[in-house]
Parts: sequence; C-alpha cells; structure tokens
Amino acid sequence: MLNKLNVAVKELANYYPVFNNLKVNEFIKGNKTSFKDGILTSPSLNQALFYLIHNLNGFEVEVNNSFDTFGTMIDLSRNAVFKVSYMKEVIRKKALLGVNKIMLYMEDVYYVEGEPYFGYMRGRYSHDELREIVKYAKLFDIEIIPSIQTLGHFGQLLKWGHNAKLKDLPTVILARSEETTKFITKLIKTMADIFETKEIHIGMDETFGLGFGQFYKNNGYVPQYEIFIEHLKLVNAICLDYGFKDVMIWSDMFFRISSKNNEYYDLDVNVLDKYKKAVPSNVKLVYWDYYNSNPEIVDKMIKKHQEFNNETVFASGTWIWTKLAYDKVQTDKTAKVHIDKSIENNLSEIYFTQWNDDGSPANYDTSFLGVYEMAVYAFINDKLPVSKVFTYINGSSYEEQLLVAKINESPIQPLPLLWDDSLNGIYLNNEVAKNANIIDETIKFFNSYINELKDINECFDIKHNLIISNLLKSKLIIRKDLWNNYHNKKSLLPIIDELNIAINLTEELLLSFRKMWLKRNKAFGLDVIQARLASMMYRFKETIMRINDYENKVIDKIDELEEEIGPYQPIRMNHMNVAFSSVHILSY
Repeated sequence: MLNKLNVAVKELANYYPVFNNLKVNEFIKGNKTSFKDGILTSPSLNQALFYLIHNLNGFEVEVNNSFDTFGTMIDLSRNAVFKVSYMKEVIRKKALLGVNKIMLYMEDVYYVEGEPYFGYMRGRYSHDELREIVKYAKLFDIEIIPSIQTLGHFGQLLKWGHNAKLKDLPTVILARSEETTKFITKLIKTMADIFETKEIHIGMDETFGLGFGQFYKNNGYVPQYEIFIEHLKLVNAICLDYGFKDVMIWSDMFFRISSKNNEYYDLDVNVLDKYKKAVPSNVKLVYWDYYNSNPEIVDKMIKKHQEFNNETVFASGTWIWTKLAYDKVQTDKTAKVHIDKSIENNLSEIYFTQWNDDGSPANYDTSFLGVYEMAVYAFINDKLPVSKVFTYINGSSYEEQLLVAKINESPIQPLPLLWDDSLNGIYLNNEVAKNANIIDETIKFFNSYINELKDINECFDIKHNLIISNLLKSKLIIRKDLWNNYHNKKSLLPIIDELNIAINLTEELLLSFRKMWLKRNKAFGLDVIQARLASMMYRFKETIMRINDYENKVIDKIDELEEEIGPYQPIRMNHMNVAFSSVHILSY
C-alpha cells in the first residue's frame, strides 16, 4: 500500500504543496486510521488521504471505518460533459474528500461503434478520453464505474428516426427485441473495453409505460414485472459475458410496478416473493432517495430492499439539481439521515449523486462543500467540519461556499424564478396563489443577500451568484409593479427602467455562464443555457414593446395580465413548464 500512497502523494503535491512535507515509512492496512512515527495505518487509501489532509493542515481527527464504499455519481447526460482536464481536477479533490469510487452517469455521451446517432452533437467521450480518466483516478485508488442505461432514459437516442427500430416509448427502448439485444451488447462491450472495474450500473429506472408502446403491438399484454425481470436477466447475462461481476440497478421499478399510484416510496407495497427470487444474485439494488428525511421511512425502505436477499447500495444526494448552486439545507436534512440509517442497517456502500436535471444550470464546483461535509459526517467521530481544511482542498473558502449555498434559502426557488417569463409569470403567479406576500418576502431576502455578497470580489462563485441575485430581484420588482400598476390603472412606463436593468443583468449572466461552462465542460450543451437566457432577454424587450403599445393606445389590454391568478397548483418547475405558455420543445 505504501507504493500506492507514494504515487498519489506525488501527484497531489503538484497542486497541494503540504504533501511535499509528508514522510511515510510504512503504510499498514488496519481498521482505524492513524499516523505515528512515520507509520500510517488505514483500511484504505481514500480514508488515509482524507485523514492526512487534516493532519498536514494541523488538525488531528479520529477517522472511523463507516463504509467500504464512499462514492459519488456525476451526471454527464444533461448537457454538461466535463472536459478531461476538469474531470481530473474533480478526481483530485474527491480523493482528498474520502471518495474511493466515482460513477460516471452516461446515457449516450460515449462513442459506440456503428451507432452514429448515439451521443451525436452531445459531447460524447471518445474511448481514449474515458481511458485517460480511468487511468488518472487509479493514481488515487479511485475506481471509476460506468453508470449507463439499458432500458429507460433514452429520449436523446430515440428522438432520431434512425433508431425507430429500438423504440417502445419515447424514452424507453423495446424489450424482447433482437435489435435491442444487439444494441445493448454493443453498449456493454464498449464499457468492458474501456473500464478496468468489474462493476457496472445498468440503470433501468423510471421506465414509465414499459410494455405499452410498440412492445404491446408486437406481443400483446405482458405484465410489467415479467418484461422487467426478463430484460434484467438478459442485460445481466451480457454483463457477465463481458466480465462484469457486480451489476447495479436502480431499484425504483420494483416498487413502482407494485404501487397503485406508481410511487417509489410506497410503504404499503409488498413485492411478490417470486419476483424477489427472480433477481440474479450478483445484482445490487441501488436504493436512491434524495427526498425522505423521516428516519422511519428511510429505515423501512432499506428493510424492504433487504428482503430481496441482494446487496443493497444507498444512493443519497448532494443537491445541485433543480438548483443554481449547492443546496446545503436540503442535503443536510436528507443525506445525514441516509448515512445514519445506512450504518444502522449495515450497508457497506453509499453514493452521493450530483444530478444535473433540466440542462445542467448549476455551478458544479459548489457541490464539493456537500461531499466534504458528508464525508466528515460519515467518517469523523465528532462530525465537525474543519473550515481551514476544506478551504485548502477547494481553493475558495468554506465561509464563501456557505454564503453561495445560502441562495437556496430564498422564499421563492431561484431556478424556476430565473426561467419564469416576465409577461406570462406562470411560476410567480402560482407562488403568489400560495402566499400573497411571497414576492415582498423574497425581495427582502435578496436585498439582504446581495449586501452580503457584494463585498467579496475575488471568488467566481460569489460573483456568479451576485449577478443571479440582482437579476432575480429585478424580475421580482418587474412582476410586482407590472401586475399592480396594470390592475390599479397606473402608468407602466416607469417599469421600463427596471426592464432595461434586467436586460443588462441577463447579458452579464450569459457571459458568466459562458466563462464557467467553457472552463469546465465541452462546448456542447452551452447552446441550451444561452438560448434560454437569450429568449428571456428578448421577452424583456417584448415586455417593453407591449408596455409602449398599451400606453400609446395601440392595444387596449395586455392579454397575459388579464388572466386570473390561482388557485395554487403544484407544477413541475423546469424550464419548459414555467417559461412557455405551451409545451412545444423538448427540454432535457
């Protein structure tokens, strides 16, 4: 193990000079991590590095051995495909955060021979790029695991007519099909050719409507469980043929199929024994839960998984999806419960996912705060984060990242507010229907938050949030004044000044997103963010033109402001649903 440590330390010293002073004479494998008289003892290299980064910064911590696998999962399938250079930076930081496995979630963003539209114009990785990532992670004894899809989540592939023969439903491929078997075999073979691990995640989650599209026309009615288990066995056999021994699968469909309401976390669900027994013994059930903070629910869900007699893996989350920056409150509320219940139920593997739903608008760098704090909670006995250590690992300070995360404490959620249209106001109308004072409360929040941000000039994450916050505040003022002035028969002309402020701030945000995106990601996918912001900017201009038309009597009313607000109705608050009055584009 000493040689592995020396390799990791040599690379880390290029970025973290404190490792230049490290002298280890012997590295012994043991249950506890300690460093004394030149002898380092630890169960694994990842825990050793996590301990050492604290030790070398002057903090003696007691590190326990809570999990064999402390992993993260990076979503690369929602527009943002990391450059190899940025992936290496992520790997280095995660090595110091105690991570020993990283899943790369790739629906179609890898090259597959003979499949020209698989990942076409999506920033797909070449085989050499993925091999370079695997090789670099190996320096730190981090195992890179492919996390792909083999049944659902194929909307990007199936939008092409070229792949019609593979389609059951718009996002689900066709089971019980020779063409599908050939296609999946190509995917698994590609993974086996690239990755060194014997583990693979084959997805199969959220396959809504399975068997009721082209499959139904081909085969008539077949119970969903039978289709699902049959397909699982097929894919698992292919994985075994290509050398993958441990096959992971998201577990939700076992519960959804049994639930009357298609719910995953339905505690009344009892999966029939014949289906539990039908799951191959080498298949691990990944229980994903990013929402439940009630310990009793989490505990019962774990126990329901353990009834299968397959190994259960927990997938929690360090929340960046549906966000513009890491959400500490949501993560603390859920993930700490997940860690506690995993330990209580003797689960040896836990992953913290970082999804990028709805186009990857989040600042990924902010998620390191969550990974660090969850590592502290899982491995350090007193569970107290050390701000100096995180600052040294991350480059920007612990206090700055806490401030960046604070944007999520806004009474109105920042991301749907960003996408909300200035004239339609679909999201804000809905929020006002729930709480008539919420706009004033949120303006007050942003006034205070902006004052906290504006004196910190060096941190990109702070500056990015400052632009966003000023824009969101401006949008709130526009919406409030537009609605009130229109219905109180007051002039709308004063609102034009604020609309011009919003236009300028949107231009700033476009440039800030561009800088962030191109530093970290391949260029593909930036067009989605730019198109959204540019259309929003033009809608501000349209609002100015409509105000002028109304004030000059060219029109006698503004149609969008004539619609009554309410009653409140929970809506899926992604870009497509709040920015447009009609669903007419595919938002991914």
